[in-house]
Amino acid sequence: MPPFRKIIEVLSLGTAVFARRAYADSERVVRFDRPREGASDKEHSPSGTDVLFVGFVGGTGGISVLMLELAEHLASCGVRVKILVPAWETTLIYAERCRQRGIEVERTPLLLQQSSRIGQIAAAIRLVRRYRAPIVHYHVNEDTLHHSFLYAMELLHAPAAYITVHGTYDHSLPDDSARRWAAKVPRIFSKVICISRRGLRRQLDYGVPLRNLKLIYNGIDVERFGSGDGGPVRRQLGVAAADRLILFSSRLEAQKRPLDAVRAFRKIANEFPDVRLVFVGDGSLATETKAEVEKLALGRRVHFVGQQFNVADWLSAATVWLLPTETEGFSLAVIEAMAAGCPIVSTVCPGNDEVLVDGENSLLTAVGDVDAQAACLRRLLSNAELRDKLGANARSTAKHYSLDRMLEEHIVCYAGTEQVNSVEHCSDTNGRPALLPDSKA
Repeated sequence: MPPFRKIIEVLSLGTAVFARRAYADSERVVRFDRPREGASDKEHSPSGTDVLFVGFVGGTGGISVLMLELAEHLASCGVRVKILVPAWETTLIYAERCRQRGIEVERTPLLLQQSSRIGQIAAAIRLVRRYRAPIVHYHVNEDTLHHSFLYAMELLHAPAAYITVHGTYDHSLPDDSARRWAAKVPRIFSKVICISRRGLRRQLDYGVPLRNLKLIYNGIDVERFGSGDGGPVRRQLGVAAADRLILFSSRLEAQKRPLDAVRAFRKIANEFPDVRLVFVGDGSLATETKAEVEKLALGRRVHFVGQQFNVADWLSAATVWLLPTETEGFSLAVIEAMAAGCPIVSTVCPGNDEVLVDGENSLLTAVGDVDAQAACLRRLLSNAELRDKLGANARSTAKHYSLDRMLEEHIVCYAGTEQVNSVEHCSDTNGRPALLPDSKA
């Protein structure tokens, strides 16, 4: 055993003993199944039970939104839910938003990156010991949970948890790490939830047993995103009713390639003087993106409105929706735009390839091909019939990714009554994206 691990074993022994006793004294079970005949309402009511979401998130992206939506809908069923997020500045607004919607939330420094490996493991042990619930569900933007938490869960004999892996497929685990992860999953997790077929296949490639995997696509409130009001946001921008908007509603991060959006717009701006580009969102590239706008002399034609919580209204105002992204897990932003009936210009990339079909519900280009993106914008701005066709097909596709469906599949998963994923469920259909989540090869 490596020396550092032996030290940690000794230092955490007392903590582990007390935590194991605590777990043994608090083995409540969340019941999502129907009451058996003759059982009392109290015995089966979920109102006194807990689901704990632990999110390794910054509070501004799709994973944060997903956790809040799940929490709110579980709470509406009488389940007591709590969300844990890192104590970053970016989670302040998210925490307030959770509280406004009646969801208990806590920002904890125990989810922050620690300065040493020992400190990281010590923080993980403290978190696993301190925060307990009958159902603990981790959400990570990776293919695995950080090794420090895996170690803490094993050391403390924590009850089997759930984890949703929202990785974007741009990096795979090294072979030795993949083997260790696959070996730990059956001991630590009831299910590893994957948000796409690609993600599920990747877990299988790592060696995770199929019985420990569950495919649940991300979902949105399709009705809400399909019924936005674009009038107020147009007035907020100060644009005429006849002006057309190209909307980018995502984080301003390198993965989303907002600079490509600016450069593609520049190539068609002179041809369409009535068109403006609007960025809804914020991120580390906000300053650089604004600088690119000024460099290309587009300042009067490009708007930055920051993070907005009425995204449905902004989508309703859009003539075209643009996301030149590099890679996705399974993008909520894409599904939101589809539900709003937006004609979409995006990229052929992992994550998009399971929902977007070029020429049917979107126009797609290679990642980084700004000329092709400009050509797609030109086609859509010049062809109302094509916009109507893509928008209608996008709405039809989005209906298969509803929030209600996602919630139902999570409840079935928690109850342990779901069918094991079939190998066919992980396959593509003739090499094309599957537009229905439950379609088979």
